[in-house]
Amino acid sequence: MRGVSKRTFDVQNSGMPLRRLLRGRSARWILQILVSVGIVVYILVDVDRVHLAERLTSVRPGYVAGALALYLVGQVLSAYKWSLLGRSVGFERPLTDYVRFYFIGMFFNLFGPSTIGGDVVRALYLGAGRRPGLAANSVLFDRVSGLALLMALGAGALIAFPEYGFPWPLTVGIIAGGLLLVLGWWMCPRLVRLLPAESRFRRQVESELGPFWQDRRLLVKVAVISIAFHMTQVLVQYVLVLAARADVPFSYCMIYHPVVSVMAALPVSLGGLISLGGYLYFLEHLNLDDTVAATVGPLWFVVTWLGGLVGGAIFVGSGARLPRLRARRARPADASAA
Repeated sequence: MRGVSKRTFDVQNSGMPLRRLLRGRSARWILQILVSVGIVVYILVDVDRVHLAERLTSVRPGYVAGALALYLVGQVLSAYKWSLLGRSVGFERPLTDYVRFYFIGMFFNLFGPSTIGGDVVRALYLGAGRRPGLAANSVLFDRVSGLALLMALGAGALIAFPEYGFPWPLTVGIIAGGLLLVLGWWMCPRLVRLLPAESRFRRQVESELGPFWQDRRLLVKVAVISIAFHMTQVLVQYVLVLAARADVPFSYCMIYHPVVSVMAALPVSLGGLISLGGYLYFLEHLNLDDTVAATVGPLWFVVTWLGGLVGGAIFVGSGARLPRLRARRARPADASAA
């Protein structure tokens, strides 16, 4: 009887972390749903629906198609940057494989609150069940370097174009955030030496991510390609503004695109809907009608979804099966064959 009670107690205790995990996930999903619904309701209540309908029906489809083409070109460029990182640590694959994996990751990004799902899928494909940790590190470094240089682009645009008159806390936050991210990314191997030797983050940077920082020429290439990629995405924003028949300077798109992109990546809303709040703030700051933001924001979602569906088509064409985390063990040779 005591043994049964002990087993029951052990089973209950072993289920406690699982229940806590499920409760935590449920709370996050509820938060994401509430934030998303709140943003949509705010737009529907605050924006004149008649004017919004007129704005949406006047969208130029040719410009949207052009924006989609630019978006896809930018994703290929980003996949090329990732290929440089992957090849630097031994993943010698053709560029077409990196592009295919990258686009499949874009497809899986459509179903998550952030880019984590797509990043995991990219690592699975690149690692092919043999070196999943190293493949994941290449994806992580690709993501972190891209984020740092994205915010650096926004900071540089704010410094170069101060005439837009943003509140000083926002200006200082963007500029300081961009500079700190770039410096932190570039000097990370030195900065982690300030941490205790047993620090998990220090070990990851020095041993697992260290090879990416050892080649300074590679870092420069990655930085240049990242800036080129982000500029294509800024151009996409500018074309979408033209599609909505609005007048927004290209330099202004360079300022608000980094902030809106970071907002979309935050796992606090479904599909990055929280970024609509960024569109409303930045485009209304130019004294534009709020229907412009309520049009450009959804157009950006349309472009990203169509790009993700291209990745879905590639996924189906590749067999619609994800790689295993670990490669199958080779079966022992048949005794009769021996």
